[in-house]
Amino acid sequence: MMNKLTNFLYFLTLFSLPLLAHSQDKGSPPPSPYRPTPAHMWELGLHGGTAMSFGDVKLTPSIGGGFHLRRALDYVFSIRADGFYGKLRQEDDVNGISESTIQSGSLQLLVSLNNLIWNNIARRKTNFYTFGGVGLTRFEVEAVQKISADLKAVDPTVQSHLEGGVGIAFRLSNRFNIGFEGKVLALFGKDADLLDGVARRNKDALGYGSVRLNFNLGNSNSKSEPLYWVNPMDIIMQDITELKNRPVLDLTDSDADGVIDALDQDNTTPAGVVVDTRGLPLDSDGDGVANYQDDEPYVPQNMGGNPTIRNEEDVRRIVQEELKNVTNGKGRIPIASDAITDWFLPTVHFNIDSYKIRYADYGSLASVAHVLKSNPELKVVVTGFTDKTASDQYNFDLSYRRAKAVIEHLVNVHGIARSRLLLNYNGEDSPLVPSTGSTLMNRRAEFRVATDDDVEMENPVPVTKKESRKSGF
Repeated sequence: MMNKLTNFLYFLTLFSLPLLAHSQDKGSPPPSPYRPTPAHMWELGLHGGTAMSFGDVKLTPSIGGGFHLRRALDYVFSIRADGFYGKLRQEDDVNGISESTIQSGSLQLLVSLNNLIWNNIARRKTNFYTFGGVGLTRFEVEAVQKISADLKAVDPTVQSHLEGGVGIAFRLSNRFNIGFEGKVLALFGKDADLLDGVARRNKDALGYGSVRLNFNLGNSNSKSEPLYWVNPMDIIMQDITELKNRPVLDLTDSDADGVIDALDQDNTTPAGVVVDTRGLPLDSDGDGVANYQDDEPYVPQNMGGNPTIRNEEDVRRIVQEELKNVTNGKGRIPIASDAITDWFLPTVHFNIDSYKIRYADYGSLASVAHVLKSNPELKVVVTGFTDKTASDQYNFDLSYRRAKAVIEHLVNVHGIARSRLLLNYNGEDSPLVPSTGSTLMNRRAEFRVATDDDVEMENPVPVTKKESRKSGF
């Protein structure tokens, strides 16, 4: 019966992981543009320590070691593939001396207890965890000195096992941590009581206390530390902070002229006075005297002599003549270049380490395209920016890609000529929000009307993985 159980666990260990991966991939929904958890790194660990057998022969502390590969499933749970090798020695005056050589492989589920408690610390300094697992153990026993006839050599045999333990790790940097761990491994199978070479009890067990040197694998510019080091509330708190830092819309209109104070250049306009879009009293003839103070609101004061305006028809005639002058008979009023450059065009934003256009910004890009189509002679400078969470050179390349993605969208989706769009990039040098962390407001592309002095920037130098790392990041 136990032999059948051993074979079952053996095949389960070999085939469970690929079957699980296939079942997760099949029928999976398309990835969301917004990720509730950041991309994160793997952990590779080396361990060594004291191993001992619990059986019929008195245990003697021995040395063992191995390695592991760990991957977070979320902020609390992670899985770990663990390998162990040890050479144990058992010795007493009743049975004699035996030496056991052991190799084992385990698949473990770890629970990080720290992340069951939420606080405002972005990165954990310690990680206290517990774990359990299953696996296979291969061992053989050499009878060095026989006192009891029960002590005998054991040829290589493979047994299934269950194991459990606890550990604590201390974060030394975003790349390295050190841990201390203890576990007990219980064998199952027909040879489960022969780990020490003597079969008197139902089964033997292996105890192992180890020191672990753990290294995080992956690009630290685009991936966070393994999630068991990350506060689950960190991303939520970042988003809440960004929302709180946004300017509050104030609709106060102190002088009740129809223009809110945020845009009003004169908050003391007398009641009932007609104003322009800037909140300034209307001056129809542009002579510097507001209509409500001007005896002749349609005649500039510098005309001199007696005005020729006598009635509304005279006003209409003068207006029509002036319109002909400014339109040059083409029916369209040209706009001075210095006024065009002051136009407000919308800004688009990007997710972390991404240059993919968000669906939320499609409307803003459609507005920019409408302005360009309505003004065929207009050229626009598109400038990309990043936040400060990577190296300068990496951010230059990322800001270039963001500006390029915006231009390609305007060309491919809205049919804007490529020659009317000038690509510029500025990395992390011009933040909208003074933050050294990940900030949506700083991950953006901006538009402005081009002048005769504007030119397109050359492509940045390609970035290698080594160059993309930021010292101290």
